[in-house]
Amino acid sequence: MPHADQDLQALRTIATDRGGVVSGADLQLCGVSLRAAHRRVERGDWTRLGRAYVLAPPGSRLPDQAWSHILRITYGERARISGHLAMRHAGWSLPGDTRVVVLPHQAKAIPGVVLLRRPDAPAVRRPDGVRFTLSHEALLDTLIVLGATGAEELLDCALQKRLLTPAEFAAAAASRLGSGRRGAVLLKGLIDRAVSGSRSEAEQRMGALLARSRTGPWTPNLAIRDGTGRVVAEIDFAHESLRIAIEVDGRAHH
Repeated sequence: MPHADQDLQALRTIATDRGGVVSGADLQLCGVSLRAAHRRVERGDWTRLGRAYVLAPPGSRLPDQAWSHILRITYGERARISGHLAMRHAGWSLPGDTRVVVLPHQAKAIPGVVLLRRPDAPAVRRPDGVRFTLSHEALLDTLIVLGATGAEELLDCALQKRLLTPAEFAAAAASRLGSGRRGAVLLKGLIDRAVSGSRSEAEQRMGALLARSRTGPWTPNLAIRDGTGRVVAEIDFAHESLRIAIEVDGRAHH
């Protein structure tokens, strides 16, 4: 038993910097048999995801560090992690948690993960071997996976946060256009929408309503800046003297 305890402690030490995740090779290195690991999974002490073992019960909330190693262990060194994981790694804070992996070859997806097949390309590699797609590529991958409505909302959020400009988005998405390419039609529509700066029907109606109300002046698209002058948000309609802000549930950025 003391020897087994030492093996487990060595395994936990390896898992510490990986969000609690180890591989089959780590088990072998620490002298923990696959049979012993499977017993712990069956008992609900550990979780098996893909080819990785998580030293936590099923249903535990896993940090980004854990998911990045689960995906690296499962899909190998050539895998590029995309989606929200890659965007957060780049410092882009956007709502959602879409998990996407880009591979140059076909593979079987594990639950909760979408695989995209694409040739190898520049990526951000951490010292631990985990590779992330560039932030704008991660955004494009996420938009494709989400579909029309979710993509519009996410792109609007990215544009409102000034993570990229409409022109930068259009330039990045242009490389994904072309007959037969996944998401090409969706991205073309998003490009047109982004560069036009069109407002949603709901916002147009609200603007007309406020104009008829004679309660103004109302300022549309009021930029809110922090102490350094950086724009941190936009208010759909603001009555500056009364300090009233109105937000409309529209999906178009402005």
